[in-house]
Formats: sequence, C-alpha cells, structure tokens
Amino acid sequence: MVEIKEVVARWARPLAKFNECYCSDPSREYRFVQKRSSAPFFLILLVAFPVRAADLTGYVVLTTDYVFRGVSYSDGDPAAQVGIDVSFDSGIFLGAWGSTVDLSNPPFSERDREVIYYLGYNHTVSSDWSVGANYVAYRYPAADGLVDYDYDEYMLTLNYRDRAWFEYAHSPDLYSTGYSTDNYRAHVEWSMPQRITASAGLGYYDVSGLNGDSYSYWELGVMRPFGIVDLDLRYHDTSHWVPIISSPERADSRIVFSVRFQF
Repeated sequence: MVEIKEVVARWARPLAKFNECYCSDPSREYRFVQKRSSAPFFLILLVAFPVRAADLTGYVVLTTDYVFRGVSYSDGDPAAQVGIDVSFDSGIFLGAWGSTVDLSNPPFSERDREVIYYLGYNHTVSSDWSVGANYVAYRYPAADGLVDYDYDEYMLTLNYRDRAWFEYAHSPDLYSTGYSTDNYRAHVEWSMPQRITASAGLGYYDVSGLNGDSYSYWELGVMRPFGIVDLDLRYHDTSHWVPIISSPERADSRIVFSVRFQF
C-alpha cells in the first residue's frame, strides 16, 4: 500500500516540468488559444483523496512507431513513452502518460510531445462484466503553431472477463474547432501456448463534423511477458486517410514492435 502524499511527492515535479506551457512565452503572440494544463487538477485530486492507493504502477515503453487509432503519431519513427497509473479499492483510477510525437502541419502546428491525463471509475456488475466511465485530457505542451490541438474526451467502457472490451469516446470540441467527434472501439484478447497473448481490435472514428469524413481502423498482435518486460508485435491499418486527422503516409499499414518495462 502506498500513501497518496508519497505518490505526489514522487511524481508532481517531473510531471509539472514535462507539462510546461509554451504559451507563457510572451513572444509567442500568434497563439490565439491559451494552452490548458490538467496536471494541477490531478495532483490536487491525489492529495484530496482520504484513502490509500490499492495499486501504483509505472512503466516505460520503447516502440518503433507510436500508433493511435490506426494513425502514426511519430511519423513512422521510434517513440519513447512513460506512464504512471494509480488505482483504488473503490474502483477509482487516475494516471498520466507521455510520449514523444512527430506531428507537423505547418503553419498550424508542430508537436513533438503528447501528455495524457485520465481519471475514471470502474464498477463490477458481476463476475463476468464490469462497466466504466472516464475523462481523458490530451495535451501537447510546447507545441509551436497557430492552432491549439489540446482536447478532452469522455469515455464509456464495457469489460467482459478482462478478455473483451467495448469503448465509446466523445470529444465535444476537437482541436478547438467547435466540432465534436465520436470513436467506437472493440478489443479482444485470448491466451496461447508459451504465455503468449494474442489480441485484435476494430474501431471507427467519426470525425465527419470536422472534415466531412470518417474512417475505420484495426489491429492484430501478440504479446509475451518476460518478467517485468513485455514484448509486443502488432499490425495496424486503416480504411483510408482523412484530412486534419492523418495523411496518406501516416494512415498506411504498418508493423510495430514495442518493449514495455514495468516497475
């Protein structure tokens, strides 16, 4: 069991540094929307909880390509990622996750870091089923350009025996455009010999309000643990590329290898 104040002391300083707001530089006057920071909210929430953490997990991931909803966020190049997750006996969980990215759309944005904060609640319905709801904040600290790409999503999840997941995510305002988006995703896992876990996922990202188009994406992969290290090999593809969200190159099919270290 880990005291919440110990978690804050251990993680508050590096998270705050990683989430520095580039718009604090007064010379960047062309930034018409001020960057939002969710780190203080989550840190205050941690201190305010009068409970002890049931589980604290940290991890580092090295991957040959960072793929999100079928689209490469690292322009086909390797990425480094780090995260922390805190869960409670009550079903409440929260955490933060960061990755290097390579998202360029000049003159609108040059993004090289992504930070995600999340807060949610899982409720066990029966021995087989559980449901959840969570809030996710996507932030791009130190982004350079004319557009604020920070956005929020609200998710509902359905879990069957930790083997099948169904997810619905809604963003009321993607990229500060005033347009909403909806994402639907299903994911399944099954055990194989030699401690290998195979998995497959299928999703549909409705961004028609933003650009008049939407797309499907899917993945198929295997994972094998070796102590605190997980090795993952995965195939990703999409139905087609859509403007603003991706490009022909970033939405193309690809094979990704990742190494995850948990501590």
